Amino acid sequence: MEERQTGEMAETENILEKKKPKPKRKRKFILTAILLILVASLAVVAYLYYRGVVYYQTHFFPNTNINGMDCGDMEAAPIIEALEQRISEYALAVVGRDYQTGEGDTILGVIAPEDIRLNYVGTREAVESLLQQQDEFMWFEAYLDRSYIYTLEQDMTFDESLLNSTVKSWDACKRSNMRIPENAYISDYSEELGGYEVIPETTGTVLDVEKAILLIVEAVGAQEASINLEELECYLDATVKKDDKQLNRIVDNANKWLGTKVVYDWNGTKVVLDNETLKDWVSIEDGKATLDEEAIGTFVKEQAASYDTYGRRRNFMTTYGYEISLPGRNYGWKTDVESETEELTKLIYQGSSIEKEPAYSIRARQKGDNDIGNSYIEADMNSQHLYLYKDGAVVLETDFVSGTMISSFDCVTPEGVFGLLYKSTDAVLVGETYRTPVKYWMPFYGNYGMHDANWRGAFGGEIFITNGSHGCINLPPSMAAQIYQYVSEGFPVICYYPQGIPYIGPPAVPEEGEIPVEGEVPVEGEVPVEVPIE
Repeated sequence: MEERQTGEMAETENILEKKKPKPKRKRKFILTAILLILVASLAVVAYLYYRGVVYYQTHFFPNTNINGMDCGDMEAAPIIEALEQRISEYALAVVGRDYQTGEGDTILGVIAPEDIRLNYVGTREAVESLLQQQDEFMWFEAYLDRSYIYTLEQDMTFDESLLNSTVKSWDACKRSNMRIPENAYISDYSEELGGYEVIPETTGTVLDVEKAILLIVEAVGAQEASINLEELECYLDATVKKDDKQLNRIVDNANKWLGTKVVYDWNGTKVVLDNETLKDWVSIEDGKATLDEEAIGTFVKEQAASYDTYGRRRNFMTTYGYEISLPGRNYGWKTDVESETEELTKLIYQGSSIEKEPAYSIRARQKGDNDIGNSYIEADMNSQHLYLYKDGAVVLETDFVSGTMISSFDCVTPEGVFGLLYKSTDAVLVGETYRTPVKYWMPFYGNYGMHDANWRGAFGGEIFITNGSHGCINLPPSMAAQIYQYVSEGFPVICYYPQGIPYIGPPAVPEEGEIPVEGEVPVEGEVPVEVPIE
C-alpha cells in the first residue's frame, strides 16, 4: 500500500516538472517587448522633434516678445502687419514754454504721422532677419521656461519739409509772439521791506526754432514720445538770474548796513540811529552797495553840536543864592567827532545792534545841561573866598589870593566854569625872574591853577588887587592840602566876579635902578616846569 502511494507521488511530480516553462524563453520575450516599446517611443520623439523643427522654421518660438508684443508661435507676416500698424498710434508731443505766460511744461504742438507722411521702412526685412537668426533645431528650449525678448529698430521715413512747416505754424514758434527775457536786478529801496531785494529775471519765450526743428527730427527718428525744448536749452534765457552771487552780495551788504541800530546815550539824551536815517546813507550805485561816510561824519557833528556842553555858557547858582551866567571855558561834554565817526562807520559796516555812549575827548561830572553836578569848587573872586562842595554840601571853605589887578591883563584870573586838568605834588613854578616850588599843584585852565602859597602871610580881602598872583589861586598850605585830597581830573572849578573885574591896569614902570617893594610882586610864576606854556 505504501509502495503504491509512493509511486503515485513520483508520477505526479514528473508531470508538474514537465509543465513548468523553461526560464530562457521568458526572459527573451520580455527583452523583445521592451525593445519594441523603446523603438516606438524613439520614433514618436523623433517625429515630434522633426515636426517642431519644420514648424519653427516659419514660426517664432514660444515666449518670444518683439517691441513689447507677444509673438510666440506666430509667423512673420502677421507680426510685420501688426508692427507697421503701430505707426498710426505714434505721436511726438513737443513741450516748452507757454508763449504768453512763460510757464514751462506746456505742450507747444504734437507731431502726428499724417502731418509729416510718417512711415516705417524695413520692418519685413527686420522681422524675417530675426526669424532666420532663430535656431529651429533648439526649439525645445523654448519650453524650458525660457524667454526671447527683442527690440526691433524700425527705420522711419517722413517729409522733413512738412515737419519744418508744421513746427513753424505753432504760435510758440512765431517771432511776433516771443517775449525777450529780462535780467534779474536790484529793486529800489522798499519802505515795506526796509531794504533792497533781488527782482527775479523774467522768463523769456524767445525760441531757437531752427535748433528746435533739428531736435524734433532726431526725436521722431528715435520714435520718442515727447521732447522738452526748455530742458534742451532751446530758449534765450536771461544772463543774470535771481541767484546771481554778485547781485545777492550787493543786496546782502546794503541790507546789513540798513539793519544797523545804534542807541546812543548822548550826554543823557537818547539818540537812535536806525533804518529811518540809514536809508538816506545807503544806496546801490554802479553795481555796488555804497555807504555815504561823509553823511556819517555830518551826523556825528550835528549830534555833538546839539548835546555837547563843552565851551557853552552856563547858569550857575552861587552860594549866595543868586544865579549868574558864566562861559564854559574848558568844561563840559565834548564829543571826539573823529573817533566817533570812525567807530560808527565800523558799526554800520558790521550791521551792529548796540547801545553805547559816543566817544568823548572831555567829560563832565554828570550828564545833562546842568553837567556841573553837586561836587565842585566855587571861587568868588570879588570876595576872595572859596567853597568846596561835596555831594551838595560845603565841606571846606577858605580865603585865597587870585591874580593881581595892576599887572598885564593875563595876570587876571579868568572867570568861567573849568575842569581840573590834573593834579601833582612837588611842582616847580618858573617865571622870568623866579623859580618857586609848591607842594600841591592843581591847574584848571592852561597855566592857571590852584596851589599852596606858604610865602603869603594873609589871604582874602583886597590883597589881590595890588599884590595878587600872576593868575593862579594862592591857597593857605593847609587848605591846599585838603582840597588836593578831594579833587581829581575833570573836577569842576567855578570862578566868577559877581561885582565885575576891578582891573586897574599895570603900574608905572619904575625908574632904572628902582627896586620894587618886597612882596608887591609875587615870586611864583604860575608855570610848573612840567607844564608847557599855552
